Amino acid sequence: MKLSPVAYARSHVPPPGPQRAYVLGYSLGMMANGVFLPIYVLYCTQIVGISTAHTGLAITLGGLIGLPLSTFAGDLADRLGPRRVVLFGLAGQLTGMGCYVFIRGFWSFLVVLVCMNIFAFTYMASEGALLRRVGGEDTVTFRSQVQAIGNVGLTIGALISGVGISIGTPWAYYGMFLFCAAAYLVDVFITLKIPNYKPLPKPPSTEKVKRGRYIVFRDKPFIAYVLVAGALSMSAVVDGLLLPVWIVAHTSAPRWTVALVYVLNTSIAILLQMRLSRNIKTMRQGGSALLRAGVTLVLGFVLMALMPGHTPAVATILLVGGVVLVAIAQLWLTSGRFVFEFKLPPAHAQGQYDGLLQTVTTLSFTVAPLVLLGIVAEQGFAGWLGLGLFFLVLGLFSPAMAAWGERTREPAVVPEEPGAGPAEAGGVMAAAGAEDGK
Repeated sequence: MKLSPVAYARSHVPPPGPQRAYVLGYSLGMMANGVFLPIYVLYCTQIVGISTAHTGLAITLGGLIGLPLSTFAGDLADRLGPRRVVLFGLAGQLTGMGCYVFIRGFWSFLVVLVCMNIFAFTYMASEGALLRRVGGEDTVTFRSQVQAIGNVGLTIGALISGVGISIGTPWAYYGMFLFCAAAYLVDVFITLKIPNYKPLPKPPSTEKVKRGRYIVFRDKPFIAYVLVAGALSMSAVVDGLLLPVWIVAHTSAPRWTVALVYVLNTSIAILLQMRLSRNIKTMRQGGSALLRAGVTLVLGFVLMALMPGHTPAVATILLVGGVVLVAIAQLWLTSGRFVFEFKLPPAHAQGQYDGLLQTVTTLSFTVAPLVLLGIVAEQGFAGWLGLGLFFLVLGLFSPAMAAWGERTREPAVVPEEPGAGPAEAGGVMAAAGAEDGK
């Protein structure tokens, strides 16, 4: 069968209508993120002249300050309607990206970063609630579709950032930040076309079940999932944090293979996201997907751990094999998480559930540099194997966790919505190791 790139792309794009517009808005935001994430640290250290240590300190402080807002912002989306809170987050992020051109030192960078992260956390805690209302009954499949197309936007943005970084002048960076702000401005106008969904009514309290405001803190299966997912999310930053150091300092693989890692990851995500997620729709299937992710991660990590002591050619082959396995594991992890994150929360409380998950995931990203660079890289093979076995144990626990969650869910009630419109762009959080969470 002849492979047609055009036909393949069309198979990933929703039919004309609200969902296609949603994908357009999301892809624009991901493209902006693809430009922003590679350049903001370089801009501060190379153009503004902030030291690497002070830059890292500001990023850490910015991430920690925004953490307490996540659950509160998600709850606001449930109580006020998701579109309002998403618009607030998008507007703040476009303003923050534009303000980077005014940064002149550590304190101005910290102020911009903290303000921008407040809006970014607000957005990321509320966008799931809006996506669920737009996606309707098949939210899980649609979310995978959005993710696949969003990766294309992210890749285009990364290519644009590469051109700007190569030019390297202050005005090149100014232009890229303003481009990001303009892309988010377009997404604000797109989001304004989405129906202003009203908050969903809460189920009434009974003698057995008392309904409080923050029901997420009493949902034990979801809390278990949050802890597992938060720990597993650390695997998403292995390629960006650990592998470059491992390749350059501990192996004989050529330095250009650092860039090869990103190319392989993006290509596999674009080509296989929808294919691997097609049959992952139920809680049990989600648990099995996390199990497969855990098994595949440990296999990939073993190949990477074997790289030292070999010739450049053999080390490169081991690296490619390991990266491919880890990339496939990430797709299973992402697909399994989509199921848990839209099947466990009741529809009227999607925001607060997403907020708690965002809090724990960000904490995982915050400690990731210490674990990956301070422990795994220093311990060599034992460190890689220990990290892989840790993820494997989490994967082994996932099927039982899925069954527990399925037993404790109440029958889902899908609200009838007016015609859904296009949606928001992917949010961006300028914190250590954090990329777009969706």
